[in-house]
Amino acid sequence: MLRTSRTIASLIRSLVLGTATATTLVSVAASVVGCKDESQPDYWVEKLDDAAWRARAVKRLEQFFEDSVTKNGDMKSEGVQTLISKTVDPLTKTYVDSYDTLDDKTRVSLIKLLAAYKDTRVEPAVKKAFEEFAKHPATAKDDQDIKWAAIATADLNLTGVSDQLLAAFLKLRASTMLGGVAIRDVQDAMRVAPSKAWVGPLVKVLDAEMVQPKTAKDKDLIDPYRDQSFWQPVSAEVLGRIGDPAAVQPLLKIMLDPSKADVQVTALLALVKLGKPAADAAVKLLRGQDPELAAFSARRMKDLTGTEVKGKPYVTTAALIVGTIGRGDTTGPMIDALKAETDDGNKAVIARELVKIPATDESKRAFEKAYESLPIDAEIPPSGSALETLTESAGQFFDSSMVGWLLDRAAKTKGSEDDRKALQSAITITALKIAKPDQLPQVKAAVDKYGTTLEKASYTTVDNLLKACGDRVPCYVAAFQKSENQTAGNQFAGIKAGYMIGILGNEQNRDEIVSGIDAVTNAALRFVAAEVIDHLSPKGSKEAAAKLTAVLEKNAKSPNREKSAGDSPLKQVVYRLEARAD
Repeated sequence: MLRTSRTIASLIRSLVLGTATATTLVSVAASVVGCKDESQPDYWVEKLDDAAWRARAVKRLEQFFEDSVTKNGDMKSEGVQTLISKTVDPLTKTYVDSYDTLDDKTRVSLIKLLAAYKDTRVEPAVKKAFEEFAKHPATAKDDQDIKWAAIATADLNLTGVSDQLLAAFLKLRASTMLGGVAIRDVQDAMRVAPSKAWVGPLVKVLDAEMVQPKTAKDKDLIDPYRDQSFWQPVSAEVLGRIGDPAAVQPLLKIMLDPSKADVQVTALLALVKLGKPAADAAVKLLRGQDPELAAFSARRMKDLTGTEVKGKPYVTTAALIVGTIGRGDTTGPMIDALKAETDDGNKAVIARELVKIPATDESKRAFEKAYESLPIDAEIPPSGSALETLTESAGQFFDSSMVGWLLDRAAKTKGSEDDRKALQSAITITALKIAKPDQLPQVKAAVDKYGTTLEKASYTTVDNLLKACGDRVPCYVAAFQKSENQTAGNQFAGIKAGYMIGILGNEQNRDEIVSGIDAVTNAALRFVAAEVIDHLSPKGSKEAAAKLTAVLEKNAKSPNREKSAGDSPLKQVVYRLEARAD
């Protein structure tokens, strides 16, 4: 306003000296009235067109936004939205038109501000950021345009930028400084805006080799491995979300390639999400009817170990996929494979995975027969004892009628003293989980005979809970969610309550667990919750899956990383519920 003050002073001097003319008065008045107020955003919006003022204008408009949000306390308030409406189009135009002339700091500040607006009108700027990164991939930590563009894409569901997003994703290297701060946001954006057109490029990403560094001398392998460890899991996840059956074979190859162990968990979940096409392909492999994949598996194992593969290692991978997908129409093929299998390790894996599929009387009997056929020293690499693993798996049938059979196995088990005691202890714990009140005398005898201090304390917990709740499912739901049972010291009461819900409950009780899942904070109980929800949903449920997804998304955004990490079993259940419902 200094210039205006001088003009007014000059006018006064003219009037005093008697030299001001009518023309002078008119021109001065116009100058005073037409002065722009620097305290208003409109002034700085106009300055965006002036290259000399552009950087300062961006900074001032950023300050206006921050002040407005602080003053109004809500992004949706009228004051904030009015400011956004005045500035979003000119700021977006500035980013797009002046990208090459803006200094790096101003350019990043500008896209960050546009992302903070949470307004779909910023899409041209987001598209520009992805396009420029794909053409000239940045690596410096400060060049974070792609990070803020990705955040805007995820927040606003900007599907119109999918082509540009994919191009940027394929150039973003996790091993760079920029990758370290941007990969999580780009991954979130990829989840939001997947396109059918991505299938081919993402499948190609999965074809790339992954060579893991083994010694300090392998420094040249570190960065490429880090990059692939970003690109391939994201590609696998997104292919599952797209749902194109063309992704099934590439994902199966990931599962059969031991060099890609770091991608396999994500690939498995993607196959679960693909549902029936993936289950059908895995059943075909399980039956030995896919010689191409069988040969691929043998070749990749030989490449890594240097020796010829014996047996049919692909069988365990196929069984894992079929079981994890968990469709009822795969029960028959799994039972047939279990009956035909002669290798103890393969047989144990098939039995373990059979439990994950909605149970039938036939599948239970097939499981029991396989269990009884295994020697006590049989192993499931790298899990350890096959029988101990299957003993725990037996509880997932949520069938109290198996208590007698389990206790009979404990009495008849043979082998070394250490192996025998370990198995008898495992059987006792599973029996405690699934026993009903009228079976407690049998279980008490087993606890007295085989139990340690742990089993005896667990028996007291079970006895008290069963006396309190009987056959009343709401009582068990309350105990499952009870805050004191979320502690490590009392968690077995919560675990037992969860198993009783699975044994006695129905879909309504499942929905009660889903609705109250936030109250279940103990990691072991959240795992049981996932098993119970899965068991009570033999035909799947889009509604339950949607509710759980909302919880998972909320927790994923939480600063509490442990909370999100504890959701892993629930995520798998969501995919299984969706796959069964399709």
